[in-house]
This record gives sequence, C-alpha cells and structure tokens, in this order.
Amino acid sequence: MDLDEIIYSRVAKFLQFRKKEAIASLPQLAKLETLRFRLKIIASAVSGKNIEIYPAEKEGGYRNDNFFLPEQISFFPDYTQNVSFYLFRTIYLCVQSQKQLNWKPGQNKTETESFQVAMSSAPQVLTEIETQFPAVMEIHHELSALIPKIPQDSRTNLWHFMYGKWMENQPEEKTREKQNPHKNSRKKIEDELRTILKARAVEEIKVIEVDKKTQEDYVMTHNFEKVETAEEFNGIWRDFDGEDELKDHADALNELSMKYAVRVDETTHSVLHADFQENTNIAESTESASNPETCITYPEWDYKKKIYKPDFARVYPELFSSNDEDYFKKTLSEHRILLGSLRKMLTSLNNKRQQVRRLNQGEDFDMESLVDLYTDIHSGHSPDEKIYLSSRKREKDISITLLLDLSLSSDGYSDNNRIIDVEKQVAILFGEILNEFFIDFSVAGFYSNTRNFTAYLSFKTFEEKWEKARFSIGGVQPSGYTRIGAAIRHAGSLLKTRKTANKWLILLSDGKPNDFDRYEGKYGIEDVRQALKELSSENIQAYAFAIESSAKFYLPQMFGENHFQILSSPDNLILSLVKLYERIRALS
Repeated sequence: MDLDEIIYSRVAKFLQFRKKEAIASLPQLAKLETLRFRLKIIASAVSGKNIEIYPAEKEGGYRNDNFFLPEQISFFPDYTQNVSFYLFRTIYLCVQSQKQLNWKPGQNKTETESFQVAMSSAPQVLTEIETQFPAVMEIHHELSALIPKIPQDSRTNLWHFMYGKWMENQPEEKTREKQNPHKNSRKKIEDELRTILKARAVEEIKVIEVDKKTQEDYVMTHNFEKVETAEEFNGIWRDFDGEDELKDHADALNELSMKYAVRVDETTHSVLHADFQENTNIAESTESASNPETCITYPEWDYKKKIYKPDFARVYPELFSSNDEDYFKKTLSEHRILLGSLRKMLTSLNNKRQQVRRLNQGEDFDMESLVDLYTDIHSGHSPDEKIYLSSRKREKDISITLLLDLSLSSDGYSDNNRIIDVEKQVAILFGEILNEFFIDFSVAGFYSNTRNFTAYLSFKTFEEKWEKARFSIGGVQPSGYTRIGAAIRHAGSLLKTRKTANKWLILLSDGKPNDFDRYEGKYGIEDVRQALKELSSENIQAYAFAIESSAKFYLPQMFGENHFQILSSPDNLILSLVKLYERIRALS
C-alpha cells in the first residue's frame, strides 16, 4: 500500500473504533446476544413451535420458524425500554407468523415494498396483540410515544424497527440431481486455516450457481471509485484464486452485505463467520462417493416427514495411523501437575467400595434380609439364609467412547486456546487415566463433506493398546464439516458390540450440526436428537461438552437436560470429564 493509503486506512480504523467504543459504552445499550436464549423460550412458548432467534442485518422479520431481531438497540433512553423493545418484537413476530403475514415462496419483492406492506399490515397484528397480550401492548404504547422525540438520520426509520419487514418464507427442499460438491472427499486439507473474522449479521442468503463460462471470459476491470473495497455481487464472475486476503479487506467487509453466497471446492484459507438460519435452498447431494465398498451406510431422520431416509449417510471408518510422538510428550510435560491431580482424584474414586447385600457370608448383617428371614420363619415359609452384607471394590463394568469434532470450526480459539488442541490434549490426558485404571475405552474423531462422506477416524479402538495408539492423536488437523448424526450412529454401533453393562458416548463439539449439503439448522438438530434416541433405546448413555458459547442454543435441543455442559474456558474441560466419570461410576 502507498503512504496515502496507509494514512487513510489508519485514520478510518481509528474513527471506526471510536464509533464502536462510543456505542458500546452507552448505558442504555441492549444486546440480542444476552437476551437471545430467553427470547427463544418466550417465542417457542407463545407460538407452540421450536423458534430460533438470529441477529438481523438491520430491522429484521421472520422466515418460517426463524425470527430475526436487531443485534443491538440503543434508540430509547433507558436500558429497560430497549430490553422491552426486544420483548415486543418477539411477541409481534409470533402473532405475525400465526397470521401468516409474509411473502409466499417465489414472491420476489423489493425492500421498499417489504417495508410498506409490513407497515400496512401492522394494525392487524397490533389488534391481535391487544387482545392476547395487553401488557405487551402497553410496551408498544410507551415506545411509540418516544419515537417522535428521538433524532433520526436519513438512513434510519424507527417505525421500520418496530414492525420489521416482510420476508419470503422458504419452500420445501428439492434434491439437486447433478452436483459434485467435493471431487476428492478423502483428501485431507493440508493448508492450515489462517484467518477467522466475524461477519455482519444477515437474515437472507441467496446461493448463486457458479457460471464457469463467465469466469473463463472474465476480463479484469478497474472500478476506481471503489479501490480496495469489497462490492456486492453484480453478475460479473471473477476466478477463485484461493489466496488469503481476508485481513486486508476486513474494513471493506464490515460494509459488505452477506446476502449472496457461492459454494466452491477450492481450499479454504480464511473463515468469515456469519450467523444465519438454515438455507433450504442448499440442496441435498445425490452423487455417490468413490470406493463405496469401504463405507457403512446409516439412515438419516427427516423431521418434516417424520420418516427415516434409509442408507442415506455414508461413513468411512479409518484407523488414523499418523504418529506425532512429540505432541504426546509435550502434552504430558505441560500438564504433568494436572495429570497428577487427576490421577489422585480417580484413584480415590476407583478405590471406593460399595455394599453388596444378601450374601451367605460377610462382615455384617443385612438388616432387611434379617427382617425377611424372621417373617418367613413365623409365616411357615423356608427362609433365605443370605443375610450378610459386605463392602467390596466396584467392578469396572464400563465402556466409554470419546468422540472428537474435527471439523473446521474446531480451528477457532477460546480463551486464547485453539479448540482442536484442547480436544487432543483432553483425549491424551483422559486416555492416560482410563488406561491406568483398565477402563474399556476408545478414542475417535469425525468430520464430513456431504451425506456421501463422513470420515470416522479411530485413534484407539476398544481392542487396541493405548501405548501404541496414544501417539496418533497429535497428528490430526481440522477438516470439513460437522455431520454429527452419522458419527453418533457409527460410534453407537461400535459401542453396542461391547459386553459391558454401562456404555457411554462422550462428545466434544461446538454443538452446531452443519455440512456442505443440507444439514443446517433444525434439520441437523433433529437428526442428532433422533440419533441420541436410538442410542438410548440400546441403553447407551450420551453426554456432550462444548466451550463455544453459541452451543447453548443447540445442545439443549439435542441432548436434553443434564446431558451436556457448556464450559467457560478450555481449562475446565478435563476436570468436568472427571466429574462425569464419577457420575458414570456411581451409576455402574
């Protein structure tokens, strides 16, 4: 960059930072992120549906069972009033969706028309709110009286924020017959993900098919009025060079609308996170992966039709053989104090004794058995002579599978710790402890790329010795997507073969199902939920850990109460695993 560009860039960044800092310091500022979970509960209770709450690019609206609300609100002078705005908008969207006041599939209207029709239909919604929720209507009266007193610039219409805009409901999904989303599914992604940024919120995504002919015919053009900035898609296709320039364009991306998206096969170097609802315009893949003889097929649950899709997801089991002995030794060296503490905790836990009742001989009398013996004698029945009890060491009748999410989302950071490294270190430390106490366990990881390819990498099988397997864990790197349902079903099929009485599957994941084809939002959540029900029917218990804060919106829906934990920092993960192991031992 030239000197004038550097000066301009730094001045612009400084002013942008000052603006963000000023907004963040406002005492009346209310953020959706802090209210999202409570608003979801309210919306689901009022509508009788499983509503998801997402941040909107601006005013928001609703689409199917997804509500979009502004990321933050500071228009009103008091914090309570801004919080009340979120409550009003949530109830408003519930009533609006009940009345089906939205564009139907295929009705492509302009943004101006969407706002106009939303304003004209507002009286219908408000009349219903006044009947059903008079207290919410009082909030509307209070906020409406304040709006004329609030200064507004030419780009902001507070009435649009009050009533939102109409959005287009999504149609039923269709299968795309010709699609090759991943030409070589089994190829490992060797290039490390270098840059991760958070994108602006967006409520509508339009997936664009790649026009290869236009790409080939593309001639470089110079738009000097927008030098060094990102532009919205205007129909002109550029080639995908795979370069990592995300940081260089970070300022421009803050102004970019994320409405348009295209899926390509080029290696990913950077990730721009954008939170949006499931896009049902992303079709299922119907092509088969290579080497079908090496795969195992599993069904997938279609929650809308309430049926299984038989032999739908393909899982490729693989024994991961790449060794990284240095990573293993480094992990033990850096966490030797923690490992010693865990060893003491689990030694105490494994040495606990339990009382065994109704024995022919023992250290003490079993009072209940004595009462039964006395009753039998006086009633003329032959008494049971097993009247003793004894304290014995508990048998370790347990099998555990530790399942790691190896998708690209694990390449992020939490509390300055890379999530994939936390998972690998936990697997190594927990594996060391389980091996010392002769617990039947396995360690595996998974990632996916469409329904046709879910890689299930076994670092340690149940039969394999830990001394050999422990070096393989350090060599794995993040790759692909997160088709949790297929991985859970395969892990469950392996657990079912164990002859132990207590079987547990422990999942380390961000808790958000997604894949290259349609496995987003509620579809993925419901499939995982159904897979967990299948495990439960086989007497296999499941538990999930996550250190990603957004997991609180997904794990409760899939795993249910008391079967998951969201941790504030990665350091707590291994201690939480020990507590779970204590719970497992108590139930055995």
